[in-house]
Parts: sequence; C-alpha cells; structure tokens
Amino acid sequence: MTALRFAPIIFLFVWLFNVSATAMEAFAQPRPAVHTSVPYLDRAVSPAVAAVMRAVRKHEPRMVQEDLGQEVVYDDRYSRATAQAVARYQRAADDGFVMAHYNLARSLADGRGVPRDLVRALESFRLAASKGNIPAMLRLAEFHLVGLGTPRSRVEAQAYYFVAASMQNLAAARAQSLLVPHMSNLELEQVRKRARILRDAMPKIDLVLQRVQETELLTAAAEGDLEKVDTLLKLGVDANAINKLGRTSIITAVWRGQIEIVRSLLDAGVDIDAVDKEGRTALTWASINGYPEIVDVLLAESALVDVRDNKGLTPLIRAAWNGHEEIVQSLVNAGADVYAADENGMTALERAESASEIQIAAVLRAGPKITARETVVLLADDDGKVGAMALLNRKRDGKEVILNKINQMLQVDPTGKIETGTASKEFLEQEFGTVLETLPPRVIRKRRVAQDSDIVSVIYALLLRAWPFILIILVVVVVIMLIVRIRRRRS
Repeated sequence: MTALRFAPIIFLFVWLFNVSATAMEAFAQPRPAVHTSVPYLDRAVSPAVAAVMRAVRKHEPRMVQEDLGQEVVYDDRYSRATAQAVARYQRAADDGFVMAHYNLARSLADGRGVPRDLVRALESFRLAASKGNIPAMLRLAEFHLVGLGTPRSRVEAQAYYFVAASMQNLAAARAQSLLVPHMSNLELEQVRKRARILRDAMPKIDLVLQRVQETELLTAAAEGDLEKVDTLLKLGVDANAINKLGRTSIITAVWRGQIEIVRSLLDAGVDIDAVDKEGRTALTWASINGYPEIVDVLLAESALVDVRDNKGLTPLIRAAWNGHEEIVQSLVNAGADVYAADENGMTALERAESASEIQIAAVLRAGPKITARETVVLLADDDGKVGAMALLNRKRDGKEVILNKINQMLQVDPTGKIETGTASKEFLEQEFGTVLETLPPRVIRKRRVAQDSDIVSVIYALLLRAWPFILIILVVVVVIMLIVRIRRRRS
C-alpha cells in the first residue's frame, strides 16, 4: 500500500519526462532555411534577404504552394510529366499567353522537366512581368537579391517590389519595407527612377478591372462559357489566379466537369498540377467527382498521378473510395501507386473494400506488375506490420530480416531485372536504402500487429501506442483505492 501511495507521482514524472523529451526533440530540429524551402535557391542568404523572402512567402500563399508543393513520387513518371508540361508551357508562351511564360520560367529555374537554366528563367520571368504578372515580379526581385542568373542588385530587386506594391500586392509591400533600412538614400532614389521605367514599360493596368476579369475567368470556367474563357485568356488574364478556396481556373473547371474549358486552359499553358487550400489538384477533383473523360485528358497531358492532398489521399485512393471504377482503371494504367497509403494507413484497395466496391478491389488486385521498391515497401509494411517496422528501425539486423523474407517469396534473378515479379538481392538492397524514407510514420503506428513478428518488438510497439490509456487506468485505480482507504479510516 505504501508503494501505491507514490504511484501517481511516479507516473506523473514519467509522463512529464516523455512530453519534455518529445518537445526537446522537436525543438532540437533545425528550422528549415529559406534556401531549403525554395527549389531554385541553392545557396545560403544573408539574414536581411532571408527576412524579405520569408515575408513574401507569408503574404503570398500561391508562392508557398508553388515552392513547397505536395508530396509526390519523384520517379521517371514525374520527370516525363514535367517534361511534357514544359513543352506545353513553351507552346503556349510562343502563342503569347502570359501565365505560360511564368510557368515556363518556374520550370527552368527549378530544373523540372528541363535542364536548369537560370538565364532563360530570368528572361521568361521578365517577359511575364512586363505584361503585369505580379508573381513574376516577386521572383525577379529574388533573383536580383541573391544573384541568380544576374549580378546581385538591391536596387533592381527593390524596384520590382516597388512596382508590385503599387499594384496593391501585400507581399511586395512588406518586402519593400524590410529592405528600406538596408539601403542608402542614393540607392532609394535609383529605385524610384528604375521603378518608374519598369512601370511605364508595362501596359496600363486597371487593377480593379484586372481583379474583376480574374473573377470572371473563374466564373466562366465553372459555368462552361468557352467563348468568354478564350477571350479573357487572350487579354492576358492570369489563369493561375486563385479564388478564396485557393482554386485556379482549371481546378474550378474540373470541379464542375467542364471538359472543353479544361482543354482550352491546358492549351493556354496553365499549371496542370496547381493545388488548392485542401492540397487537391485538378486530377484529384476529377477523381473525387467521377469525371473519367476529364481524367483521361489530364493523364494525356501527364498530370501527376501520385500527388497527395492534405489528408494524405492520392487520386487513386479517392477514386477507389468513391466507387469510380473507370477512373481507377485509368489511374492504374497510368502507373498510379497501388500501395500508397493515406495518413490512416489505408491503401486504395482497403478503401475500396471498406466501401464494398468489389469490382474496384478486383481491378486493384490485378494492378500493375510489382516492382522491387513496391515489394520492399509491401513486405515491410504488410508482412509484419508494426513488428517488422520496429525491427527495421530499432535493430541492426532488421534489414536482413526483411530481405530474407523477400528471398523466401521471390525467385532470385541474378540479372537484377524486374520481370515476372523477380528481383536480385543486390537490387533490392539498393532500393531498400530509400524505402524507409518514403514510408509515412503514421502507417507504421496505425497498422495492426502481425502474428509472426518479434514478440519484444510487438510488445514495445503496443506499449508506445497504449501507454496513455494504461496510465489513465492506473491513476483511476490508485484514486479509487485511496478513496476506499480514507473511508475505512473515517469509519
């Protein structure tokens, strides 16, 4: 009984230690530098420049979406998709579409789908900015601040911020105010002169009319008014402009099932993989709402198939969950990852089975040939669940455990080629190195425990999951025992 008296204190201490350890671990993680969050910025920057760039990203939500993007599988499919997107941007830019110049410049700056070329990117940004494209101005300012494809120039950067701020852009206004203390009076005078030249070279933009036209484009895209959409695009209206939900014109068109509008926007060079506030692309919405024709159009233009929304769901998982068999088949044929799991650890197959979509489940089971990487992921996550992953993460021989299991199930192919579901041990070992990084931690935590797993690892994993409930039960028991003891003393 004496020991029980100290039990609540002991458990409270353990709980506080666990919480503090978690907090310290999180605190110890280094904050991502600006240059790590911006794809094209491959160098460190000064504190003043970093502050400016952070401010721009804080006040320009579209730029954050473009820089950080969504979780995708960076494999050959991604390279092919981005290469085709760049070709589409180039065609549309040659036809005079402003946002195509901007999208092309982004691809050139990031090296996505095309060799990285900062000089060409700079030129494309300038072409877009000369037509009044504000995001292009913000990019140009960063190029001049850091010296990408051009000598560093605070004057030139501030001039672009000045022009964008005069067009009522909050991000540019904030960046402008942060740069002013670091500039001399002479430099500020040069900025005013340069900004005046840039502004005069741009078309006389009626800001109120511009915002109205962007709204009209979004409305016309939703309503299927093809003639009006084409007219507005030729006028240079930014098709990448977003509404309050973060949706661009192509997302809005797809959401309402307007296939002809989608084709027209793609011809104009819009960003096919733009995401809204929910992290959903045009392909995701087409998969949710059940538009197989639109899905085929987007896949023909190499839209990314494994992009995840804010809940970790891919278009394939969405389509399977909503019972769209034809779309599921199209996505599988396009190479969608059948084994991708959402934040709850559920794959498209499991979602289909939970929704009683028998036909879709059959399509998924008969999916593409299994690759070496998919084999490793599948076995690590499926043939051992928590226990296997605990072995992989906490024991030195965890890798061997999984590889031995693979060799038991697969016929070893000395050539290392993936044919008829076979793979060499050496090939699998090479693939194994990057697999653990791609496995979402929530999948590991939420999967059920396998029967043939290492018992110690299983118990450890269960305790990690269940310790709060065990603690609560013990505290309740101790409190009840104390109450009973007090009542006995009083009686």
